[in-house]
Amino acid sequence: MKTLVIFACAAALAGAAVAEETGERAFAPSSIPGEKWKDLQLKVVKPEGEHDLLKALEKAKAERKFTFVQMSRQNCTNSMQLWHLLADGRVRLPGNFVYADLSRDDDEMRMAFEERFSLDEDGFWLPYVVIVGPDGVQLASCAGRKAPQEYNALIEKAVKDYEAYCATHPEAPKPASADAAPAAKPAPEKAEKAFAPSPVPTPEGCEQLAVRKLPGEHDLNKAIETAKAKGKFLFVQYGRTNCTNCQKVWNMLGDGRVKLPEDMLYADVSCDDDETRMTFEATFSVTDDGYLYPYIVIMGPDGSQLAFRSGLGTPEIYAQMIRQAKADYATPAP
Repeated sequence: MKTLVIFACAAALAGAAVAEETGERAFAPSSIPGEKWKDLQLKVVKPEGEHDLLKALEKAKAERKFTFVQMSRQNCTNSMQLWHLLADGRVRLPGNFVYADLSRDDDEMRMAFEERFSLDEDGFWLPYVVIVGPDGVQLASCAGRKAPQEYNALIEKAVKDYEAYCATHPEAPKPASADAAPAAKPAPEKAEKAFAPSPVPTPEGCEQLAVRKLPGEHDLNKAIETAKAKGKFLFVQYGRTNCTNCQKVWNMLGDGRVKLPEDMLYADVSCDDDETRMTFEATFSVTDDGYLYPYIVIMGPDGSQLAFRSGLGTPEIYAQMIRQAKADYATPAP
């Protein structure tokens, strides 16, 4: 405990020195060790943001802009994920937004945040996100890990709610144009996501097969979003390159022994891709037999999980899974 306190004090002094030297407030490092989450730590890609809440709100008010406030911790995986979503454009802040990137471990910023904003009952998990109108009033909030479409919907609703308020309150400051210079860089053109190779050596004596793959989407987030947007089912195969069971299922799909209906998309995703693994574990429930690859999940057009199987099945078993999943989706809720 004594070591932890000394570390926290040293980190705070280092942060203050940086702030004094650059004139900008530093993002306070976490006072909680990250070893517990070491296997889940990501390489952080951050958008540019203001680390001083008061300064961000003043800037937004002066420029008649909204404020997207993210309260996070340096070694929080959920926080890292939102930084990535903002940095690569999957969560898109319009040009009339200011981004405030605050540290939960900066006592001054934490108190300023808690004095100004209220969170819903789910406000137990970082990051905390609050959207503030050009008049300084809180419009929306959420806590914990969310999908890109959820953040984008939150932003869109907050803007519409404020515009509706302005329509009945002429004295309210009108927001600046959303076509102003963007607050976050637009998403770069991304190459097709590759299937991540296995870092686990092939077990000695394991039969490796020549693989004939059905074309599929290797980006699980993109596959889920596309299936929902098109109103289609999604067949997810989650495994690794040197898994013989996975190879056999690829061949069943590739040679037509397992046929996917026209209203079903195919996601062929790697358990050795960190982003994919996190998305899969957050989105789908693995039942007690979930010990052998591949994991097969069938998702409905509404994003609901309809079926799950672990390990190698026969073509007949997978065909029955598909039929049953579609029948269950068509059954009215009680």
